Amino acid sequence: MQFQKNSDHGLKYVIIRLKNAILMHNEALFNQKEIFNFKFRYGKEMTQKVQAYVLYSSGLNQSVIVEKLKHQFGKSAISLRTLNRWISNFKKIPKSITQLDEPFQWDKCDYYDISWANSQKLLELCHHYYENNDQVPSGRQAKWWIRISQAAPDLKAGQISEVGNLYSWREIGGILEGKPPIYDDLNAYITHKPYHTNRIRTYARYINANGLTPIKPKSDKSNSRGGLKNTL
Repeated sequence: MQFQKNSDHGLKYVIIRLKNAILMHNEALFNQKEIFNFKFRYGKEMTQKVQAYVLYSSGLNQSVIVEKLKHQFGKSAISLRTLNRWISNFKKIPKSITQLDEPFQWDKCDYYDISWANSQKLLELCHHYYENNDQVPSGRQAKWWIRISQAAPDLKAGQISEVGNLYSWREIGGILEGKPPIYDDLNAYITHKPYHTNRIRTYARYINANGLTPIKPKSDKSNSRGGLKNTL
């Protein structure tokens, strides 16, 4: 009986937080520490390692990578010596895996296992991403973007790329750890689509029942009943 009361209380708390987040466009659902932790579900060191791998795979040199990590992680950023050690390990990863993390090239869609029929959508997403971030996505990111766009066609371009990136980084974390990646909280988001206000309660009930941390991508600015419309 006491367990049921605690469970109901937790569910109500989650629902309230989700509703407040949707009504307040520009405020994140959780603080920076919580956002930092839910992205990868790893400790700070592994989170940095994932980012270092992503930056290294994009073709940046060590000094630039260290500066970017300092900007993102502040005083907890790794040293150049640690980065060099990590890169030595990155180089041991099979080419068949690392090639997917090199900058996306449309002519390699077969290699990424992306259907040519999705070209228009994918290239628009790539354009939007570069326009807003001055970055070319990796093949892995592009692959997840297409998956997200098919699973949730009502998401906008920025939301597709952000959620897809979270899946991509989780996958990389699994590769670096040598363990299967964990997607359960992301799967809950993409399945129950809490950015539609009429689905918040179901999403909250699911994550509460399964002990998951609710997520709210920064680009999720849904604030009206009926949800979001795709801009592409």
